[in-house]
Amino acid sequence: MLLVLTYCSMAKAQQNAQFTNFLFNSFALHPATAGMQKCLDARVGYRNQWVGFENNPQTLFISAHQRIEKISKDKGVIHGAGIIIEGDNTGFTARTSLHAVYAVHIPITRKTRISFGFGLGALQYRFDASQVRVLGPNNGPDPILGASQAEFAFPDIKASIWLYSKYWFVGFSGHNLTAPTFNDIGQDLQVQANFNLTAGRVFPSGDKMKYIPAAQLKMTGNSTPSFDVNFWADYDDVVALGVAFRSEDAVAGMLKFSFLDYFTVAYAYDVTYSKIRLGSSNSHEIILGISACPRNQKAGFVPCN
Repeated sequence: MLLVLTYCSMAKAQQNAQFTNFLFNSFALHPATAGMQKCLDARVGYRNQWVGFENNPQTLFISAHQRIEKISKDKGVIHGAGIIIEGDNTGFTARTSLHAVYAVHIPITRKTRISFGFGLGALQYRFDASQVRVLGPNNGPDPILGASQAEFAFPDIKASIWLYSKYWFVGFSGHNLTAPTFNDIGQDLQVQANFNLTAGRVFPSGDKMKYIPAAQLKMTGNSTPSFDVNFWADYDDVVALGVAFRSEDAVAGMLKFSFLDYFTVAYAYDVTYSKIRLGSSNSHEIILGISACPRNQKAGFVPCN
């Protein structure tokens, strides 16, 4: 019973991985951004959350997307495709997901487009109850939980819509839309669909500086929505400094810089101010971006990408 209660509590709090630098990881959150760069655009990232906290969440992901030039010539319509692979471990649970993504971008006006993206794939959840500390008879380890392991795999769908121009963007996405249920671990448990609303604006300053405020609202089932804010000061797409705030959780400092024309690295350091700080006071997040086009030849629409 404790296994069920523990998982339910964790699932409501953070079913999917979260990222402080959500702008630099926009494709993983919003499939509709696939194809916004002319060249292959890839991300490899790792997040170690609440360092020092026992069984803390750790996330590793790989994503890549590219414009499909052969069919992106009809009246300004752009097509894109990509793939997202993500692994997330938290204590006695682990989640792995794989999605193939397709998006289409349609011009609304000369300066504004709307895109629709869909991701089809699978979710795999693994439970290792041997890591759960529950006392059995005579105050010893529970022999049933100690030998319990389970693995579940489900089809999954994610979808998003993205409205944008050169200087602003608004996006809405839904993840885990199949909302699968686990039926064989003592009580039915359901993976809740979760939703993400993101918006931002670019303010140019002179020839090379720009300032980028952005925010996202994350919603999962009956849980309290989480609100994130990023603010970036970017110099010529070469180096950027940022600060972030996450409601009821943490504040963060961020750094992003480009090197060797084809690479960009972004780092975020979270300082926790919620009750979690009693067991852990920080989180680390690093993302490497790789583009097949040199930095000065990019023609994308996602700021901070």
